[in-house]
Amino acid sequence: VKMIRHRELFYLVVFLAMGNFSKAAVVNLDDLSLSPESYWNGSDGSGGFISGSTFFNNNFTDWGGGVTSWEGFSYSNITDTTMQGLPGQYNAITGAGQGGSPNYAICFVGWTVPPTITLDTTATIYGLYVTNNNMTYYSLLNGIAPAKKFGGTTGNDPDWLLLTITGKDTDGVITGTVDFYLADYRFDDNSMDYIVDTWEFVDLTPLGQVKTLEFSLSSSDNGDFGINTPTYFALDTIIFQTETTDAVSYNDAGVNGYINPYNDWKHAGPQDPNAVINPIFRSWATEVLSYHQSPGVDSQWSDPNKTLGAVTGNVTDIFSLGDLSREQIDQGESVGWIILTFDEPIRNNRGYDFAIFENGLLSNYTTSEGSTTGEILAELAYVEVSSNGMDFVRFNSVSLTPEAVGPYGTIEIGNVNNLAGKHPNANGICTGTPFDLQEIANHPDVVSDIVDINDIKYVRIIDIPGTGDFSDNATEQINPNTWPDLDFYENSHPIYDMWLSWGSGGFDLEAIGILEEQEYSADINLDGMVDESDLDLLLSAWQSHIGQENWIARCDLAEPKNYLIDGEDLDVFLSQWLKVEKWRY
Repeated sequence: VKMIRHRELFYLVVFLAMGNFSKAAVVNLDDLSLSPESYWNGSDGSGGFISGSTFFNNNFTDWGGGVTSWEGFSYSNITDTTMQGLPGQYNAITGAGQGGSPNYAICFVGWTVPPTITLDTTATIYGLYVTNNNMTYYSLLNGIAPAKKFGGTTGNDPDWLLLTITGKDTDGVITGTVDFYLADYRFDDNSMDYIVDTWEFVDLTPLGQVKTLEFSLSSSDNGDFGINTPTYFALDTIIFQTETTDAVSYNDAGVNGYINPYNDWKHAGPQDPNAVINPIFRSWATEVLSYHQSPGVDSQWSDPNKTLGAVTGNVTDIFSLGDLSREQIDQGESVGWIILTFDEPIRNNRGYDFAIFENGLLSNYTTSEGSTTGEILAELAYVEVSSNGMDFVRFNSVSLTPEAVGPYGTIEIGNVNNLAGKHPNANGICTGTPFDLQEIANHPDVVSDIVDINDIKYVRIIDIPGTGDFSDNATEQINPNTWPDLDFYENSHPIYDMWLSWGSGGFDLEAIGILEEQEYSADINLDGMVDESDLDLLLSAWQSHIGQENWIARCDLAEPKNYLIDGEDLDVFLSQWLKVEKWRY
């Protein structure tokens, strides 16, 4: 049986083009309790069940003498994909819920009331996933009387099974319908005929704002008593809008240094009594190889050994590389730098490989001195890596801050990529900037094995005085042909951050941590699970590119990266929905 090709997915362009960013909710039935390999079919007489904020109707009838029937929705976690006939009515042909989750719904379209899903309030439903159940699938494949084998004996019969989803508003007025073929044999080329046997996304945005969804099935195979084809299908993962918010500035919070495992793995400051070091970190820098500190740094910020070991989130636990004055820059004074080593090498695993913690401050005020609420008082640095301590490769960077910001100025970190120091790590917030070795895999020194990205023993941090005298290398990172109308990507750009500062001026390094391998890049917030919070981030960044305020680097999921959040990234996201990283537990 030909598997239907995975769709171009989600069609999120439709609902994101409305101008505001939507907050998404997901109903996946995994909040429902079931014993292993079992189902619920309404025999308790409750008339339906609730998952999340949605109600699924059920009409169960006990006819007496051990004869029962049901229609509407049941739910199941049965994994058997071979059971045929009526015993297979509670089995999804996939053997699991969408994304490998345990629970899924089974819908039976009966004769008395239509299967209906009711939301607790009107919403735009982005879509849901459907597939066939065992009973329907094997009936279409083989024919189970009175239903025929789809395609007939020759395979040429133009058969079809159509799911129709109808949206209604609070007054019961139809807002629209969406059709989806669960099987289609109408192609001139029989090799294109299919019976759905994978979870497939159905875009429901054409329905607009709805309160209820009603489901019906129609088929090319009908008899004297109506449709012959079994009227079952499986359903999972409903995605809908819960609220709409104005566009917000860059919401990439970096890699959390601490988490609270008792609060759904949310970020925690080090002062939280339940806080623990984020288990995404495998190890930390263990030795200072060498360093150079620019003149003028106070002694309390001059101990390089403060950079070793785990992050603390303490603003005093830093080593300052120092800042350069205008005169020192003009005289060619060397900027500050430091090289740290590790007991175990950093390797080019999947996802980000290490994270760097500076003591950047998130601004709570907008002032005449250049501070903007929600932006960061940042001191930036280049990042380089080496296998032998002598030959270093620098990460390609982008900085699109348009002008100098002054000694108290803030920057929008969505304008910055692959520069350390762009994330806050102070005042109860402890986050680091992640780096992915794959991004330098094509550097000539990596290709020629001078630097082995599977054996990185040294990381060098080089301060950038924020005057604009130092530049990014966007021409190495960004292909201007990606966005032909954005010719400013064709050149390097001056790098600006808060300057001039003394005492602890310049880049202030607190720690460098090696990260566990991230199997699922769609875990955008790096909490170890691909879930609604990651979906919210992806929606907020949809169709943005680097340099726009809603750009989020971690949403650029597809390889090779194109620095644009688009359908390729959605494809990756959906393929990893509800996956959980091993290191989380």
